[in-house]
This record gives sequence, C-alpha cells and structure tokens, in this order.
Amino acid sequence: MITAFDGLSQYNCFVAVFLSHGENEVLNCVDGHEKKIDDIIDKFKGSNCPHLNGIPKWFIVQACRGKEFNEEVTTVEHDAPGDDDFAELQSKKPISIPACADFYISYATAPGYYSFRNINEGSWFINDLVTVLKTYSHVEDVNTMMTRVNREVALTRRVQGDLGFRRQMPCHVNMLTCALYLQEMKGSAI
Repeated sequence: MITAFDGLSQYNCFVAVFLSHGENEVLNCVDGHEKKIDDIIDKFKGSNCPHLNGIPKWFIVQACRGKEFNEEVTTVEHDAPGDDDFAELQSKKPISIPACADFYISYATAPGYYSFRNINEGSWFINDLVTVLKTYSHVEDVNTMMTRVNREVALTRRVQGDLGFRRQMPCHVNMLTCALYLQEMKGSAI
C-alpha cells in the first residue's frame, strides 16, 4: 500500500508522466530493469492507495509499445459530432466505486507500434500535448484535449520509411467517472 500520498486528498488530480523507451507494455528504467506499465498503475488503484480514491489519476506514457510501424492511409476528411453542452453533476455523499475508477491513461502510440521523436525537437506526442494544454486547458476537459492531440499527431506528423510514410496514433484509456478539467487552484503557486 502506498502511504506517501497521505496528505494529497486535498488536491483535485494526480498526474504522472513517464518518458522512456519501451515495448509491449513495458518501460525501460534508468537502472537497466524493465517495469510493466500495468504494475506501476496498479500501485495507485483504490485498494493500494486509498488517499487518492475519488481523485482523477492521469498517467501520460511517452514510450514505444512495440515494433510495428503505423502506415499512412488515405481517407476523406469529415467533422465528428460533439456535445459541447455536456456537464457533470457531482455530489459530496460517500459512494462505492471500483478500485480502477478515475484513471485516465494517455499513451503516445497504439499497442504494438513505435512512437516517434524528432532528434532536435523531441517527442511528437509530448510536443503536441504541451501545445494543446497551453491553448485549451482553461476551457476544455482532458478527454476533449487528448482528442485534439490525437488529431495533431495523426494528421500533421509523419516520417518517410523504406515502404512509404509512417504515422503515429496516440491512444487513451478512459476510466474517469466525471469530466476532468485542469484549472489552477485558488491560492496555488503555479
């Protein structure tokens, strides 16, 4: 059980960012060992870290998830319908939730695929994530912003390979029970 977070229940969100090499749902650690992503996330589930129960936990993972290349294909662009008026209702009464509730996991790429980076500018995913957060974090929820990141990475980034252009497609696992907004807390020193 994690006890280092005993005083964190006063916060509205927990975010952990992992920037590493990886493959097949495993991260390469600085000490030369490998660590399964699921083993890391399991440490923060409600039964292992009760002080974060009911608090959204966002894990951002910048690492390859395999050795496959995401090839470029052609389609017709279209607009997707959205619900801009969606509002979450929250109560303060105690409720029971699954131990894996309130997690949001953002992966730089889909399972089995490479994640790309520019040798001078860094990770495509992290760069587009930072740009979207700077632009929209004051008005949009995390899921909507991550859809923007998906679109940016998928449509504006590509690399030439031996058999044509290669692309990258971020993906996300959403187990949140409400919309997650990133807003500065009053009195915080950000």
